[in-house]
Amino acid sequence: MKLTAMLIAALTLSAAPLAAEEAASAEELGPPVGALIPHDLSANAYDGTAQSFETLVSEKGMALFFVRSVKWCPFCQIQAMDVDRRAGEFEARGLRVVFVSYDPVADQQTFVQIRKIESMLLSDPESEIIDSFGIRNEQHKEGHYAFGVPHPVVFIVDPDKTIVAKLYETDYLTNDRSYRDRPAVDIILESVDAAIVDGRL
Repeated sequence: MKLTAMLIAALTLSAAPLAAEEAASAEELGPPVGALIPHDLSANAYDGTAQSFETLVSEKGMALFFVRSVKWCPFCQIQAMDVDRRAGEFEARGLRVVFVSYDPVADQQTFVQIRKIESMLLSDPESEIIDSFGIRNEQHKEGHYAFGVPHPVVFIVDPDKTIVAKLYETDYLTNDRSYRDRPAVDIILESVDAAIVDGRL
């Protein structure tokens, strides 16, 4: 996975940084590290309950995953299952795992029931949360089944709503298949550990 230059700089990961020309050409996706999240995450969960940042946040914050669809996107389904299987490792670090997709509640509920998912899923059928973060995939036009989906992004957010890390594919503007590449759970946990060591979580 190609981590953003901002993330690498912020987390001082061991991976080599992006080449200068690649970093210069990459357009940052979503709010920058250090910014407050632009939405309070008020939405219905997969089970129909009303949720918000305050009801979702854990001791150290949350790992917030934007995925395209848990109904029809196999890459999103695999990511959600992989992360959910290791949700206890996030919880041990004081983070709640939360997924956001544009799927209606009923579609999320079906996925949760079939795959035995225990993590939280928020339904954003009007892409209100997605648009507030500025991560909508604009290549899908109105009338297309994927209209309103986000580019896949992971935000690590502290209890004060500050983004302390984010992970996404930097070539999302030029590679229309970049959505297939998702950060490994170990990479995400490394970013969390770095934030904890640095005192940002």
